[in-house]
Amino acid sequence: MIEPAESFWLDGSLVPSTTGTHLLTHTLHTGFGVFEGIRCYRLDDGSVRMFRGRDHMRRLLESGAALGLEVPYDLEQLVAGGAEAVRVNKLTDAYLRPLVYSGEPNVIFAHWLNTTHVAMLAFGWTGYSDRDRSAGTTATISPYPRPAALASFYKAKACGHYVLSVAAYGDARRRGYGQAIFCDENGLVAESTGENVFAVIGDIVCTPPPARPILMGITRDTVLTIARDDLGLEAAERDLTIDDLYEADEVFTTGTASELLHVPEIDGHKIGTGTLGPVTSAIQERFTALSRGRTPDTRGWLDIEIQGGEGI
Repeated sequence: MIEPAESFWLDGSLVPSTTGTHLLTHTLHTGFGVFEGIRCYRLDDGSVRMFRGRDHMRRLLESGAALGLEVPYDLEQLVAGGAEAVRVNKLTDAYLRPLVYSGEPNVIFAHWLNTTHVAMLAFGWTGYSDRDRSAGTTATISPYPRPAALASFYKAKACGHYVLSVAAYGDARRRGYGQAIFCDENGLVAESTGENVFAVIGDIVCTPPPARPILMGITRDTVLTIARDDLGLEAAERDLTIDDLYEADEVFTTGTASELLHVPEIDGHKIGTGTLGPVTSAIQERFTALSRGRTPDTRGWLDIEIQGGEGI
């Protein structure tokens, strides 16, 4: 066991260790933790529901298992905890961040010497303030490769994976772009810094396959289902090159926080007409109708009720 000293230096002053022993949290030092991002929507009938809440919490458990980090709660306990965090804060449109982390005081690699904690952090959310959905966001191909050899490891939504994402995003913004897109060392497209990537090529909605180093996004799965089953489009999980993106009719990204966001330009190359394309628009409209309860939820995606609506 590590015994903390009596004080530590923080922002220019010495303070007692008892006021900040959380700084010895193992995950803070190593990135060894897993997390999720879940949207809650206020439906048109006034109710508030979590979108694919069980799928997200199931992936949280799977991410922990992939790292060897045992989550000390089962699926239904996680779902109940997340719903409670949104409910007690009286949130309607909200973002929920479940976080599983290794505690303190051991910052050595033996994470099992610490208690594993689970936090449910909820806050109001209607979308990114710096992203105009109609304008989309420009992108650049990141100079940092996403290792193909670690493809299976990237299926876990691990805290430490996002160090590379933060660095790539910062590089893109410094160079005047709104987003960065990763390729593997073979030049095959993986994903953006926090979202999956789609390209509309002719009549086909394409996205990189599971063999690439990508997170198996739940919004990614939602979009593939909407495209195939609701809109009758051909959808394919296939390898994409940088040139495929440059020459595509449309490019868009998908993620829980951003939903769908079209990419009108990559590295100065205008994508298609450089405007929001008809396929991206149709999928976004369908997604919004489903998440707001305007279309019957035949798949049970609005699975966790936070609060009832009028007449419920």
